[in-house]
Amino acid sequence: MSWTDIERWTADRAPTLYAALLPPSTAADVADAEEEIGYALPADLTAWWRQFGGIGETYSQWPLIPELWQPHGLDRSLHVRTLMTEAISGIAFSTLGEEKDYEKAALREPAGTPCVDIWLPAWLPVAADGSGHELFADLRGGPRHGCVMEWDKYSGADSEPLWPNVTAMLDDTLRALRGESARRLVFEHNTFHWD
Repeated sequence: MSWTDIERWTADRAPTLYAALLPPSTAADVADAEEEIGYALPADLTAWWRQFGGIGETYSQWPLIPELWQPHGLDRSLHVRTLMTEAISGIAFSTLGEEKDYEKAALREPAGTPCVDIWLPAWLPVAADGSGHELFADLRGGPRHGCVMEWDKYSGADSEPLWPNVTAMLDDTLRALRGESARRLVFEHNTFHWD
């Protein structure tokens, strides 16, 4: 998995970030999370969180996933999932019954299907930009199970998936960190951003 190489890169090029990496989740943590959310996690997401526990710093300092995204560890992911579910509920519908009917229909759609009016319980955050936008793994069924999509705080998840899975997201990140993409990393003091 690319995360091992990403972590090596942080140790060499961004030691402050490397020092802020949190301990990874255990197998028991992952099993507890699956029980809590009611969905099995894709193998690549589980493998990543068994290596990566999050970053103990603010979002603005470490947009490790180009161009804006600071990755979440499992604990942060579960916390943000709860926050998003609570924050978005009750906004787009006149009654809770209408919202629940909409949610049930959206959950029957295959993974990767856009949904704009609510945060689905089958969505698990994997990274954030710090201003209300999230990347999430879509845990609904279908051939794109585990794809990574974006939640925009203004328009919801209104676009097609950005990556087919977490592995592809991390592979793209590693290529960018190595300078093998059009994105350019700019270091300033102990932080960096993407140009």
